[in-house]
Amino acid sequence: MSSAHYPDGPRGDQLGAHVGTGAKEGINKYPTSISLASRGKSKASGPVNKIGFAQLPAELQIDIFGYLNRSDLKSVRGVCKVLCNNASPRLFRSVVACARYQALSAMQKLSLHHAYKFYVKEIVFDGSVYDQSLAFRAERYAKEAEKFENLRHGFSWEIQQRYRRYKELYEDQENMRQGGVLLHTIARALEWMPNISSVVYSPTPRLVPVEANIVRDLLPRGVMGSCYWDRRYEQYIESSQHGIHHLIAAIYLAQYSGIHEFRAELPNPDQSDAKTDFTIYVFSFPDPQHLDAGKYFFRQLRKVELNISLVLPGCMDQPHADQNGQAQLSNISALLAEARDLEKLALQICDWDAEPRRMYGHILPSNQSMLPHFGLYSTWPKLRSLILGGIYAAEKEVLDLLTRHKDTLVEAKFSFCSLLDGAWANIIDEVVYGTRLNPFQVISVNETVIGGVNFCNMSDEMRKKWQYVGHVAIDSDGQRYFVSCSR
Repeated sequence: MSSAHYPDGPRGDQLGAHVGTGAKEGINKYPTSISLASRGKSKASGPVNKIGFAQLPAELQIDIFGYLNRSDLKSVRGVCKVLCNNASPRLFRSVVACARYQALSAMQKLSLHHAYKFYVKEIVFDGSVYDQSLAFRAERYAKEAEKFENLRHGFSWEIQQRYRRYKELYEDQENMRQGGVLLHTIARALEWMPNISSVVYSPTPRLVPVEANIVRDLLPRGVMGSCYWDRRYEQYIESSQHGIHHLIAAIYLAQYSGIHEFRAELPNPDQSDAKTDFTIYVFSFPDPQHLDAGKYFFRQLRKVELNISLVLPGCMDQPHADQNGQAQLSNISALLAEARDLEKLALQICDWDAEPRRMYGHILPSNQSMLPHFGLYSTWPKLRSLILGGIYAAEKEVLDLLTRHKDTLVEAKFSFCSLLDGAWANIIDEVVYGTRLNPFQVISVNETVIGGVNFCNMSDEMRKKWQYVGHVAIDSDGQRYFVSCSR
């Protein structure tokens, strides 16, 4: 997914955007005409009719433009009016929402455009934040900046100027959150963008073009100070994890009912130093109104894809580490139970560990299954696709989950899931002979105890031998069987 889509170029200059040069080079990468043989004649026996790309049906052009990146789309829009009109739906498909004035202003202007507001199908919430410990500690800011090649150099006055700019942006961020600017601006914009159907949480910073000059020489959002012991975790959790509460509250405030998909993405591995993970702290609700807003939001959803981390960076070493993990998990269960129209559920716990105590022992007893605490005892009457990753459970619970949805479920995938008791062989046999699941796939799943030996105490080589990898296949006679793949 590309970064924020905002008006750019000669067709969007009324929104204060700027088009890149080189429109001709951008469009010349792609064929500009298509040769069609005359009906009933071969290429050798008659003339060839040529139709220019601009003469293709608008629907086909729009589909083709879906394969272009943002810079090429901007170049296409500068060619002619027809291509501009057909490239715009792709360019303005997504909009970024976050506690930053420039980005929020761009979203607001797009929502007021007479045509572009109808193209917006997706809101991307940029979860990355400016860090409190860096904003109020110049020496810490300088120390973190040393880790980035492009920030190491400069006169002392330049470094001080960068730090002051970072601090100002942090203060703007907090003022927008606490003053209601973020909430009410999003709620008002939703009134003008009627076709939004998807919300995405991005843990990796999303750069909005109008911000490029402001942030080009600053520490990226999502970078944390290396000193944790004096961090005010309650404030940091509110700042880094509860920002998306404002978006969900805005949807509730506007009674916007058209959003049917919610995704919390994995961080971009190329930007691992700058990320703000989606964690269970997102589900800490300060008051009942937050839970009510969340229930309204989940009630409309048909697709839910969550990549959740169980820990906040640095939190595990703190004396005030979270003691209310079960309350947060209870909120997750309550929200998923509201999604009665759910058709696809993908729930993946990040940073799987072969040792249950290290994996989730800080929030649950390590001999307990995760399934009931993550809402997976619920039944969704329309569920067709189930993807689970990093989950600890019992064989019977997994079988019950599949059995409850056997009339609707057609696809299932388990990756890095561990059985506290029972065997994956039994689950696979039931899937092959007792369900119609296809595709069904297991990737690196295991039992926690094998022949009296804890899986976590095995060597890496032995672990690989005791992990299941494979999928269900169907032969030419319609017989189902399991294909085990070597690792």
